[in-house]
Amino acid sequence: MAEHSKPNFGVLLPTREAVMSGRSDPTALFELAERTEALGFHSVWVGDSLIARPRIDALTTLAAVGARTRRVRLGTAIFLAALRHPILLAYQLASLDWLTGGRIDLGVGYGRPKEPAAEHEFQILGLDPSARMKMSEELVQVMRRLWRENDVSHAGQFTRFEHVTLEPKPVQPGGVPIWLASNDVEPGLKRVGKLADGWLNNIKSPESYRVCWEKIRSYAADAGRDPNSIHPGCYFTLAAGGKDAITEGQAFLAQYYNRSYEAVANSMLCVTGSWDEVIDRIDAFREAGARSVVLRFAARDQLAHLEACAEALHRRGLLR
Repeated sequence: MAEHSKPNFGVLLPTREAVMSGRSDPTALFELAERTEALGFHSVWVGDSLIARPRIDALTTLAAVGARTRRVRLGTAIFLAALRHPILLAYQLASLDWLTGGRIDLGVGYGRPKEPAAEHEFQILGLDPSARMKMSEELVQVMRRLWRENDVSHAGQFTRFEHVTLEPKPVQPGGVPIWLASNDVEPGLKRVGKLADGWLNNIKSPESYRVCWEKIRSYAADAGRDPNSIHPGCYFTLAAGGKDAITEGQAFLAQYYNRSYEAVANSMLCVTGSWDEVIDRIDAFREAGARSVVLRFAARDQLAHLEACAEALHRRGLLR
């Protein structure tokens, strides 16, 4: 296996579980982030939801974690950007990038179509959920202009403004990298190829992943972009170890989504088994092209799962 094929491993912070537990102490979140950095992981990530799945606010969490870490990158997996005004969001992200020394990655998603709770989040803000894809595309283009230019004016379908200069600009040249989420859906893959700096997904099979990645590269080339400028990632929900860990992980996900584990696993990438079995599965995705893997632990004791994961990855020579 060539050295370049080693993926970057990131860890999702359980901001939703923090709310579900009823705790009001952020210590566990901070400890998990700090230990993630100390163990040599590449990044930490947070999810986003307004009311559908209540959690600690994503950007606020990254600001707090950024003050307690020095090296790890800080990302959203994923962020419902269309719920925010592009000028305000661009300003928040630029400030966050400045505060953290240029460590921010914005992973943008859209919510599940025709899911009442997800659509309700848009409706309560006076937004049309059916327009969320086009809103997101326009928002990405507007934010990049605000990060790269001064005296910006824009007359779009969803946002209109004149003479805006945003300060501070992000530390990262060109602005905060924007990752777009898409599973095996043709318009989504085209969107990634046309607009994204990175690709996030929870595609269930390495074979499908490889096909989708080839399509994205083709769409990027068609749009006049260098396909190698897009960073392919995947979002990997796992419960690894012995039988008890697997059983607990499946129960954890059933409670989180309020449906059976079988239904959850049918709709997204969920992997359970021994650590070697889980890492073999990760290997299959990196063989298919994945260069970054966001690990989401389906476990009550997130820190113990993190430690066991780091040990297993080191044993296989995969953790940088």
